[in-house]
Amino acid sequence: MGTFASLLQKTGAEIREEQKEEFRERIEKLFQAGGMMELENIQLYGKKVVTMKKAAMHDYGMNFYYNYFEDACWENAGFSSKSVSVWSEKIGWREFHQVVVAAYVLESFYIDGPAAAIVDGNLIKSKIFVGWINYLFQEHYQQKINDPWVFFEALHEQMDIDLDGYNWSRFVQDVYGLIGYYEIRAVLLGTDAADKEFDRLLDSEKKDRQMTFFDYIKGIKIAVRKYHEESKRDNVEQLSIIMEMLRIFYEQGKKAFDICEKYEEMNLESVRFVIDLADAPAYAVKVIAEIYEADFWVLWEQIRDVAKRNHCLYKQKVPEETISVSTMDFLEITSDDMILFWGSDKNIQFSQELKNWFADLKGHFEKIMETEEVVNDSLHWILDLMEYADENYYRIYTFSDFFQETMENLGDRRFWALWRMYDEMLHDPELEKAGSVIFVPEGPEYEHVGLHYFGTPPRRRLKRNWDIMNKDERNNKARVTFRRYMALLENRKLRKEVFGF
Repeated sequence: MGTFASLLQKTGAEIREEQKEEFRERIEKLFQAGGMMELENIQLYGKKVVTMKKAAMHDYGMNFYYNYFEDACWENAGFSSKSVSVWSEKIGWREFHQVVVAAYVLESFYIDGPAAAIVDGNLIKSKIFVGWINYLFQEHYQQKINDPWVFFEALHEQMDIDLDGYNWSRFVQDVYGLIGYYEIRAVLLGTDAADKEFDRLLDSEKKDRQMTFFDYIKGIKIAVRKYHEESKRDNVEQLSIIMEMLRIFYEQGKKAFDICEKYEEMNLESVRFVIDLADAPAYAVKVIAEIYEADFWVLWEQIRDVAKRNHCLYKQKVPEETISVSTMDFLEITSDDMILFWGSDKNIQFSQELKNWFADLKGHFEKIMETEEVVNDSLHWILDLMEYADENYYRIYTFSDFFQETMENLGDRRFWALWRMYDEMLHDPELEKAGSVIFVPEGPEYEHVGLHYFGTPPRRRLKRNWDIMNKDERNNKARVTFRRYMALLENRKLRKEVFGF
């Protein structure tokens, strides 16, 4: 059980060598922009605390399980340097999910030939993923045109796939994809059954100009039967001629007419003409296989390397308008949630409320700096604060870089002042009350309420599983305040704007 994503691609397809480094760099940027984080466990003075940092590319690739915007952990996901590909396990359904799927969509653009991101077997058709990729990299990608027939053909070679049981309609994007689905049904069920199935479909839909494709497809059978019945050649020779014509048609276009003249088979020209209009090469071969009692896959092998849809090729030459979707729109978050990314995203415009908070923080910081108060054993004190934050507000992590910067500047009163402000926040009665909303109240009457744990129970128990916790409870005033404060301290450029260093 769970939600899984992957990349479906034609067997043997891969990223060209000269594009691998660019893809690797872009995947890292995408995962970072989407809030993917690596968590690090630190043990000092008998304390166990967790810090986080933006997921980064290592020799092996990338590996993470926490998303900053979703504020939740899922199963591991990342990037493999060895295979130059994205990988993932369970990805949930919120921000972690969105970012991983976008990574697969990006990979599909680098794959030669058909490739598509799928979630639980469903083709990802939403343009919002493409729009976010365009936003991140200033590109003009469009949703990749993927023919379900190509995927069917590729999976046909994998004997462990139940082709008949697969829901191929999930892969239909447009009328051209619908033709591919028609072909799949024809190969699986026979052309008569596929024709009846699509007759019912067309009866239930209002026909438009595009539906004439399906009239042409059914016309293939009429043309091939006429050729078969009126030709004076035997079946073996007829089959050889018609397959020769098909190959030349897909390789050289209208030069296939020369074959009709060569063999003086003008009914063959009718076959060529209607196949050109129908744009359904696999259906055509299936019709031929049925009429001549031949094996479809044996015949298909004769033209599979040249068979193509001319109308799909035309569509690729006339691109649609591209879209761009900001990170905030893609993940449905506000500018105030983007403190960590301020300075790297030009579209971040903080609210006046947040600006006022920054001003209050600056004023309080300056007052603390005017005092002569000091803390002995400041490292132990800081670790206590980090542990207290996690235990009493849940998953309130310090950023690894800021923690390391603090360790390198323990004698600097400016850093001490920042941690002093954090101490005051953590023990503020109003924030303590706001933060308690996610926990089971203390007292024997609540002993059987909320989540229970193996081994030694935590000091405070969550009311329910974090993944299904009410979003307003998760994003209570205390947790939002602490997460934003830590993001401000981590973002050196913004921290200098507010605190001067």
